[in-house]
Amino acid sequence: MKVTLRTVIQLALASFILGSISCNREAYSPEKAAFAQGMDLIMQEQRNYRNETRQLYNDERFDELEARANEARSTKAKFGNGTWKLTSFYDSLTCREDEPVSMWLLHERIYQEWEKKFPESITARVAHADFLTSYAWHARGTGYANEVTEDGWRLFRERLAAARTTLDQSKSLPIKCPAWWRVQMKVALGQSWNKTDFAKLFEEAKNFEPQYFQYDFGQAKFLMPRWYGEPGDWEAAAEKEIERANGLGLEGYARVVSEQRGYYDDIFGETKASWKQTQQGFEILRKNYPNSAEILNAYARLACIAEDRPLAKKLFAEIGDNVIIYCWGERKRFTQMKYWANN
Repeated sequence: MKVTLRTVIQLALASFILGSISCNREAYSPEKAAFAQGMDLIMQEQRNYRNETRQLYNDERFDELEARANEARSTKAKFGNGTWKLTSFYDSLTCREDEPVSMWLLHERIYQEWEKKFPESITARVAHADFLTSYAWHARGTGYANEVTEDGWRLFRERLAAARTTLDQSKSLPIKCPAWWRVQMKVALGQSWNKTDFAKLFEEAKNFEPQYFQYDFGQAKFLMPRWYGEPGDWEAAAEKEIERANGLGLEGYARVVSEQRGYYDDIFGETKASWKQTQQGFEILRKNYPNSAEILNAYARLACIAEDRPLAKKLFAEIGDNVIIYCWGERKRFTQMKYWANN
């Protein structure tokens, strides 16, 4: 008797949030690295780059941080899965949510010292603003609005305002950074910008760098019904971007769907996301980044959700033992879905 995917999903745990192309919505961390039990040299390269960058930050070697960021920005360098090195640079500086207040204060001091030593640095300003947005959410917490304390709301608003001020004051600096708009989108989300103002910000960002897909991630999140959109908004926006001149086309669409996947149990059943266009985009991704096991695992995960058994079976055969566990949440889910695909 054929095993249905519905049965598999019922046996699996709730979906694990994915990002990058496929998986981590948060910055890469040693905890997430532990999930990556397959052999993906690209992910190892990213991890090494982040660790090296973070060490420079911890040691307050600001001149070397400046040189590293300037190189990543000017060359638009990417890893073998399409992730921009500039994105990994900033992600490596993040403060863990569970760190004590003393550590958050230490981070604040480090950013102040960095800005003092390099007052014309766009990198220092963007990194500081990014930190302040995280610091704001740290004060608010992750609970429902009615669970946030009065002091939590106050700090949330103050820190978001400080992040916006830092960004606004740095916009006139001679060097521009793609990540500036990425962080401003985080501010917009927290400050509840209206759709019109956010759309202007998004267009400005895309006109500056149409292939920086972090903008598309920010837009999709902003347009989710749980935030400021209506059902179908983020899907329509992602589809519209396929036609953008000098953009990523279907590759960009596939990246957005893969990023959004973690918010749903069945993204193709619960939203208007197109499996056909997602599949087309992943075929382009695999052609452009053939050595990425992460992309391959993400593609297989989505094929299972779409109940495309023939494709899933083919992709599982290609994966073999090279399983990137965090793309599945746990090995049990990978095993269950592989069984479904082959039976």
